[in-house]
Amino acid sequence: MGRRGVAAALLAVTLTAACADDSDSSSSPSPSTADTSSATNVDAAALDGRSYASTFVEGAELVEGTTVEVGFEGETMSVNAGCNTVFGPFEVDGTTIAWTSEPAATMMMCEPDLVEQDRWLTEFFSAGVDATVEGDALTLQAGGVTIELGTDTPDDLTSLLGRTWTAVGTVSDGAVSRLPVDTRRPRLDVGADGLSRLFTGCRSGRVTVQVEGTALVFSNVTLQRGRCTGPARQTERAVLALLDGPSDSAELHDHLLVVTQGGEGLFFEIR
Repeated sequence: MGRRGVAAALLAVTLTAACADDSDSSSSPSPSTADTSSATNVDAAALDGRSYASTFVEGAELVEGTTVEVGFEGETMSVNAGCNTVFGPFEVDGTTIAWTSEPAATMMMCEPDLVEQDRWLTEFFSAGVDATVEGDALTLQAGGVTIELGTDTPDDLTSLLGRTWTAVGTVSDGAVSRLPVDTRRPRLDVGADGLSRLFTGCRSGRVTVQVEGTALVFSNVTLQRGRCTGPARQTERAVLALLDGPSDSAELHDHLLVVTQGGEGLFFEIR
């Protein structure tokens, strides 16, 4: 998100337990035999801006070809395992990490086994997980399941060109909030040359997107005439405030992107 990127329509959901599945477990050492003498409890501040990807899963199987990705940005934790991204406010209580309220999720159409995997992971984190850190490794345990994760390196921002960005939430002081449920989702259809079609959640237009190192630069915003009211007007303001010059922070991990400027920004899903 924002430091770690995270973005399709939001759906506030309560997801129930189910099964999952993984292909990494056969090649990784069992955590039951690993040396945990140097492992330490988790500090919430140390997690801020970091993202992790699973290297080993015991007690459950992930769908073939998927990994568990966990990201922390301010007060928000996001989880993805190949389909939808589930995210919400979290806290660390001693050695336990858990969402503090009902999480939200993107609403992508996925294969049934991926949907079940989303449900299982949401329950896994909602119930609270015991967490320890050892260097760049994060280990999570709950209900007989152990997930070992390593630090995930942000993707090159140039991979954002030629893709569609759909906003699913706003960012304010490190916390992500869902967009109003009665508004359409803002979207950027970004061309390979950076020339992009824009929808603010109310009006359509154009914008130019450029990648400069670790920043995104937005320019030449044009919009069709019209007047926005209610929640759509608020959403459009958040979009236009972001699309005004270079970003302060932009970080992409697979299909998750957070872009901020002046402490405010948007959380995107990239397809």
